[in-house]
Amino acid sequence: MKPLPFRLRIALLSALISGVVLVGFGATAYHLICRQKLESLDTEIRSLGARHPGWFANRGGYERLNSSLEFIFGEEHQDQIILLVKDAQGRTLYTSASWPTELDPEELDCSLSDDPKAIAALAATNRSAASVASPSGRPGGGRGQGGMGRGLGFGRSGPPQATFTKVPRFQTVRTAETSWRLGMLGTAETTLVIGLNYAPAQAEMNRVRNLFLVALPAALLLIGGGGWLVASRALHPLRTIALTAERVTAKGLDQRIPPSSEDPEIARLIHILNRMMDRLEASFHQATRFSADASHELKTPLAVMQGELENALQAAASGSREQQVLANLLEETQRLKAITRSLLLLAQADAGQLPLALETVNLSVALGELTEDIEALAAESRIRVAVKAEPERWVKADWPLLRQAILNLLHNALRYNEPDGSISVTVAARVGQVELEVCNGGPGIPVADQPRVFDRFFRADAARSRHADGLGLGLSLACEIVRAHRGTLILKESRPGRTCFALSLPDPVTSSADAARFLTS
Repeated sequence: MKPLPFRLRIALLSALISGVVLVGFGATAYHLICRQKLESLDTEIRSLGARHPGWFANRGGYERLNSSLEFIFGEEHQDQIILLVKDAQGRTLYTSASWPTELDPEELDCSLSDDPKAIAALAATNRSAASVASPSGRPGGGRGQGGMGRGLGFGRSGPPQATFTKVPRFQTVRTAETSWRLGMLGTAETTLVIGLNYAPAQAEMNRVRNLFLVALPAALLLIGGGGWLVASRALHPLRTIALTAERVTAKGLDQRIPPSSEDPEIARLIHILNRMMDRLEASFHQATRFSADASHELKTPLAVMQGELENALQAAASGSREQQVLANLLEETQRLKAITRSLLLLAQADAGQLPLALETVNLSVALGELTEDIEALAAESRIRVAVKAEPERWVKADWPLLRQAILNLLHNALRYNEPDGSISVTVAARVGQVELEVCNGGPGIPVADQPRVFDRFFRADAARSRHADGLGLGLSLACEIVRAHRGTLILKESRPGRTCFALSLPDPVTSSADAARFLTS
């Protein structure tokens, strides 16, 4: 499976981490807001019950309490509050008109536990009230003195606060139409249940939740885009390094990565890579000079050896052992000369100094001359050679060098062929190119070895198993020669029974016609 691009992985990772954080934060905030909303409703229920002590009296007091609560909420919100009063035995004393029919007062659990602190506070209040003298010198006060009656707790300072001696309890109940938040407040004799409509608060919380769910994808998209931009900015120096590395070839070893002051780590990496390329350039130039100098220096002694061996071979007795030995030595000397020449040409190609004496060559005609020698060699192995060349296919080339490249392909096709096999050579025009294709019927090149066929000194296992002659320089040299002519040499196809190499060179006729059309347009 192909890995995701680095920038996309950073963007997705940023969105994932941020999404987890935002979802966790949103869930926590939503829970706290809901809790705060419930506490606010509970506080409001406490306040409503504590500031209206009339519910301690009779049914008329309950009606006044209900009317006062409805007055507080207004006519348009009369259905936002419900009221229920029960005695100590759990019997229903009063139910407001808006009490939902689905909620049975008898089944509602209104049991409350005593609150010791509230009982102590109530006792202290009663003692304090008993010690206050009336204007006539008598403790307490009657109805004519502004009181609402004994037990209601009204005094000179205004309406009293109801004192509950039970621990209040709150719960949320749901009906078919809405939800209610019930608060149960009570004394030793009576329990008051005040319910506030929870639907508006719940609707508000739902709006908050929906807004968060809508904003979350947008936030994640922005965070992902930010991660993409940050990754792109972080990768900018690496792209510069990659572009420079792509330009580093045998002819461009002087390329260096521009220094960067954006980040100390990137600057250090660039410095290390530039130093590495300095060492590579120095080593490559040393190896190139050694190869060129060694090849050049070997030319003269090999030429002298060849001349001496030829003279000795002519002077040797025909059919003698000396003549056979001299013939073998002469053959090896010629092979050394060919290797030396190949190494010299490769060294010049690496240095970008391969000399080219370009001339216009009719490749169709020149190819016929080359195949004559190959046909003679192929006849010994009963290999058929077929040549199919379109007439008048011209190229601009250094013919001695191009001839050597083509001969290397032909010898390669002959060397790695099967007995009674075949070689086909085709010359044809291809969209601004002249293509020469050399195919043979050999065993083919293993798939694992195909990317390395143009490497120097590389020979596939199938070739070695047949004890074929050669050092693995032929295809490498042919590739360098073709590249120097601004052409390409590729392994077009290789399978058991058929292997094809394609050599392409610019078509001077087509190039001239294109240039003429460009100048006249």
